[in-house]
Amino acid sequence: MVKPFSMETTFHFSSADEISADFIETLKAAFKKKPISITVEEDFYIPAWQKEETLKRKAHIKNHPESLIDFDNMMAELEQEFGDEK
Repeated sequence: MVKPFSMETTFHFSSADEISADFIETLKAAFKKKPISITVEEDFYIPAWQKEETLKRKAHIKNHPESLIDFDNMMAELEQEFGDEK
């Protein structure tokens, strides 16, 4: 079976202010009813203490994988213990 050809096209703008109505109309005409995904990259500050804590937890998980708790089991336990509280 032959896979259909697909291609990604990326447009980079330094801010949303650069996106003109003309560009939107050109985009709509070029891609018509094809699916389009828009991704917004945001810069944000992560404090040093949070980076250190994340690395510490990552190392703990690597060295003690048995300490991890299954999400579904944890949620079931929480719902059992606190399910009536809202």
